[in-house]
Amino acid sequence: MTEMLEKERKLLERYGLVPEDIVYTARFDVAEDYRFTDGMILLTAEKMAVLLYPPVSGRDYYFGGYRTNPEEAGWEPALQIYDLAEVESLGIIRELTGGVLFGRISGVETRLCRFTNSHMGEMERLTDNLEKVKKKETLTKEDIEGKQRIERCPKCGTIYPDQQRRICPKCMDRKSIFARLASYFLKFKGRLVVMALCFVGTAVLNLVYPYLSGTILYDKVLSRNTEFMEFLQIPGMKFGVLLLVVVVTMAVSKILMQLLGIIHGTITATIVPDVVARIKQEVFQSMGKLSISFYNGRQTGGLMTRVLDDAGEITSFFIDGVPYFFSNALTIIVTAVIMIRLNWQLAVIALILLPVLTFTSYKMMPRLWHMYGRRHRANRSLNSQMNDNITGARVVKAFGQEEQEMSRFHHRNDNVRKAELDVAKYEIRFYSVLYSLVENLTSFMVWGLGAILILNDSGLEFGVLITITGYVTQLQGPLDFMSRVFRWWTNSMNSAQRIFEIIDAQPEVAERLDPVRPEKIRGEIEMRHVTFGYEKHKPVLKDVSFHIEAGKVLGIVGRSGAGKSTLVNLISRLYDVQEGEIYIDGINVRDMGFRELRKNIAMVSQETYIFMGTAAENIAYARPDATRAEIIAAAKQASAHDFICKMPDGYDTVIGSSGRTLSGGEKQRISIARAILADPRILILDEATAAVDTETELAIQESLEKLVKGRTTLSIAHRLSTLRNADRLIVIDDGKITEQGTHQELADLKGTYFKLMELQTKALALRE
Repeated sequence: MTEMLEKERKLLERYGLVPEDIVYTARFDVAEDYRFTDGMILLTAEKMAVLLYPPVSGRDYYFGGYRTNPEEAGWEPALQIYDLAEVESLGIIRELTGGVLFGRISGVETRLCRFTNSHMGEMERLTDNLEKVKKKETLTKEDIEGKQRIERCPKCGTIYPDQQRRICPKCMDRKSIFARLASYFLKFKGRLVVMALCFVGTAVLNLVYPYLSGTILYDKVLSRNTEFMEFLQIPGMKFGVLLLVVVVTMAVSKILMQLLGIIHGTITATIVPDVVARIKQEVFQSMGKLSISFYNGRQTGGLMTRVLDDAGEITSFFIDGVPYFFSNALTIIVTAVIMIRLNWQLAVIALILLPVLTFTSYKMMPRLWHMYGRRHRANRSLNSQMNDNITGARVVKAFGQEEQEMSRFHHRNDNVRKAELDVAKYEIRFYSVLYSLVENLTSFMVWGLGAILILNDSGLEFGVLITITGYVTQLQGPLDFMSRVFRWWTNSMNSAQRIFEIIDAQPEVAERLDPVRPEKIRGEIEMRHVTFGYEKHKPVLKDVSFHIEAGKVLGIVGRSGAGKSTLVNLISRLYDVQEGEIYIDGINVRDMGFRELRKNIAMVSQETYIFMGTAAENIAYARPDATRAEIIAAAKQASAHDFICKMPDGYDTVIGSSGRTLSGGEKQRISIARAILADPRILILDEATAAVDTETELAIQESLEKLVKGRTTLSIAHRLSTLRNADRLIVIDDGKITEQGTHQELADLKGTYFKLMELQTKALALRE
């Protein structure tokens, strides 16, 4: 129960209401004159009370109230109390930004309060809880708090993007993402070991070469060091021959480094395509399992960016980044040890700034994470517009909106440019100012200190100086890599997060773990008190109930937007109902396996889609194993055979994506042929003949009359003449079934159906 103020408690007690007896509280926030206010409706076992504060002028109203204590401000609430026995029912009238709560009290419709959409859930629960309280039922936690509560991250307060997963993108563990990504490479253990050996070998050779070209060449060979000759235990060898051996060894080390690089590149070329393909496959597979609602709120171009670009970002980092990280880290460590052994003073000068660089790179990551995310969103927006313009090219041309689309493209392309520049500026500023300065400064400091030590006869040999400066120069490569690897890692983890958001997403419409799998479906359909809406608190269907026997034809009639298509989408379980149940052959569709449900339901929608492929492949989409004879028979039934035969290659003619080379009627007939070939037990016709002419419509109707025999058919049509032979008709208006019966019964009723018939008759007369 909502916490009550002392003034409110005293007011209730004055009228005989004990606050501890209140079982449910719903707040509202709009007064009768449409000004913001504070108020609440209270339920006890015997009473319903409406408590309302007056709107206050001169004060700002925030989400949830005035942020002023009513007791301190001296505001007095008004109170209206009703006996629960007098309250027959409560109902909500939905408006654009909220709703109005009405109550039928002692037979009179009474307006109780207004509220914004933020309180819609509380009011809906109030209408349900009233009935339970009147029946003396105990309210559960779900009755009071609702089924769906908005969950937030306890650390930062961010709303979880997916309420089912409860993963905060701001606080998620990047290490766990990295470990999960690494699992994709486990199947290549052998090749990864070979790659690691190549890196180690390259690192060793990189360490050997400066030593050969510095200390050995200058201090041992060119200075004719006899101790070195004795150490090699090669008596009689001339220093000229030794020089040749050293030069050949240096050349061989370079050649070996090149060979190891070739081996590494070859292995990389075999691993990368496999891992990229696997990641893309998982993303695409996960997208295929997600519900239709997932795609309704996302653009195609943005999803393609995740599938194509992000997988490449991840794989390139793991192939070209992670292995080289260990190789370069090993090179830096071993080089530091060798330099310290050669001359600790020069080594300290060379390495003193390394911790500063590492710390700075680490501190850059949060800012880079944000910038890479912004760059991705800009690219996603650009790709989405490109997809829209390509798929909607006809509309753009037809309305002459090329200039406007160019302007939109320029704006989004400029956002991509700015995002790329921001990243480049940040990285270049860091690299040029910090890394280049440090690297060059370190090199000059080593040369300067080395020269001083040699001139002061400190014992430092010239070859040792050359060796250390060679190591300093060689360290520039690993240090450059280390400067990039943090940025690379950030970008890769950013891409991985987006990919795993799709892979881990749970479909709203999910199959049970142990679904019912009937061997045969007869096609009996029953809806019981179904309520559904695409948006929360905005139902499209409201308490819909009907029953249709197997093999019968049900016609569904109603104005545009009444909820007809939504109703048939629920039967095939493209969406799940929010309240009520749907049964097929007495089995709840939630309990039925997807395969058994959808192979027995075929839909011919007013929105047809033609895939890239031949005409035969499009017709056989639901049954890829269908014979050519079966495909042709289905096309003939759908009156599609004639126009297909006129195509250049007949049934083997390749139809462009979305069927752009076909007329609307031709696409519709191929869609009908596709449904005919599927041979379903339940057939859904959603304006199946909407895009064809009258002559073709008559031909299709004849074939559909043959098709529907023995099948349960749900037919939606604006042309009421096509539904005259339906076994039963239902009329949907504003999401509710207002009339049902046969054609003649509804015509005699002279209600909504009769009015629609009259309107169509007048329209046909005007057309003639």
